[in-house]
Amino acid sequence: MGRLIGLLLLLNGVILVAGLSMEHVRAQPAKLVDFNADKVRLLERVERPVVVPVVSSDTAPAAPASAPEPTMRAATVATRCWSWPGLDVDLLGEIETRLRAVGIADSHFDLQLEKRLGWWVYLPPFADAGAAQAAIEAAREKGVKDIVAVRGGVMAHAVSLGAFPTLAKARTQLQALRALGVQGAMAGPRPNSGVVRLILADNVPDAGLVGLGKDWGKRAPLACAGN
Repeated sequence: MGRLIGLLLLLNGVILVAGLSMEHVRAQPAKLVDFNADKVRLLERVERPVVVPVVSSDTAPAAPASAPEPTMRAATVATRCWSWPGLDVDLLGEIETRLRAVGIADSHFDLQLEKRLGWWVYLPPFADAGAAQAAIEAAREKGVKDIVAVRGGVMAHAVSLGAFPTLAKARTQLQALRALGVQGAMAGPRPNSGVVRLILADNVPDAGLVGLGKDWGKRAPLACAGN
């Protein structure tokens, strides 16, 4: 009986020692298996989150410096051709007054009308057709042959004394008529003669062209190409 008790005590002691040994093994950290270690390190670098700095609302980012605006320079080439959509006696007088004011003589500019025979010599409109006819008969008695009454339009009851391709030729005819004693005649653009171009001679100094295209009001000219 004593031996049986001793055997049981020995068996319990073995079981106790075995249990303590197992607890000791479990308490030790397990050795990690280096499985695809390179791939793990690569994924760690790829999937690492990007930290974006947060800008507080009271600190606005500095605005990029704006490029300096280019300096605008006025054109230095003098314009020697100006155009208007139409020409009448008043505009003709203004053009010639401006040119003479800057010292540009009549021989140093040319006014070209779109209509081939755009200039004429004429007697301004009379009160009626009877008065115009009386003026025609009086001019014929003085030796005027190229004469005809204007029947309609804005110049109705005027009297035409000839049509010409240039203003210079029209004015030459005007001087001849005055020499014959015809009074009240005028030279100027015919109605509806189209666009007019002012062409300035090459020998006109650039100083005389300064400001020539300014202060025309509603009748401001446009720069054009001369010939």
